[in-house]
Amino acid sequence: MWLTRSNVCFAFCAKNLQSPYLCAMRWCVGLVLVFMLPGQAVAQSYRIFIHPSSLVTVFGSTNVNQFRFKYTEQLEIKKPVDVLRSNRELRLKGGDIPLKIKAFDSGNSIMNSDFRKMMKEEENPYIQVELAALIPEWDEHGSWTKGKAEVMVEMNQVVKKFVFDCLIEDPGSLLIQGKQKILLQDFGLEPPTRLMGMIKVNEWVDLDFKLRFATDR
Repeated sequence: MWLTRSNVCFAFCAKNLQSPYLCAMRWCVGLVLVFMLPGQAVAQSYRIFIHPSSLVTVFGSTNVNQFRFKYTEQLEIKKPVDVLRSNRELRLKGGDIPLKIKAFDSGNSIMNSDFRKMMKEEENPYIQVELAALIPEWDEHGSWTKGKAEVMVEMNQVVKKFVFDCLIEDPGSLLIQGKQKILLQDFGLEPPTRLMGMIKVNEWVDLDFKLRFATDR
């Protein structure tokens, strides 16, 4: 359904008076206008903002317990993003989201230190996440509300492509979410051990995304 800018902005801001930051970014109909343009043949550039409620979390386990590392800083895409519709897909260029290794926190300083060593923070201080493409499930009217998102993840200078679910939410925000199992060795990373090998980190971890986006127009 197409929504007018004024109606959407009014409804969203009225609902979120406690958060003027969102209204200042015009968290409203922008994503509908950007990602539902039929027949777009020329790339257009947009500033894309990430909602403060977005989450990136790494889940894992050892042979004795489970752990969680939550990203603790504001997520952002620093540069304008080019959006081009091609073969019923929306290809994006510049949708880079840098994640600082040191900004992942488990609530335990020893575990944080082990995590940073495992991720080789000194050589590679960031996990690079790139929103590369949206693959909508188009309807007969040339619009869409759900689909898939291609996300490129780079860790330790190794890049892998993963696919997550995406959904256009009312009033015009794009949600990308999902949990991806990752084998640490695929990225050249070795799980740490403690107590002379008595405590071992599982070689599999889960990368959990819940990202909400909006544009400046």
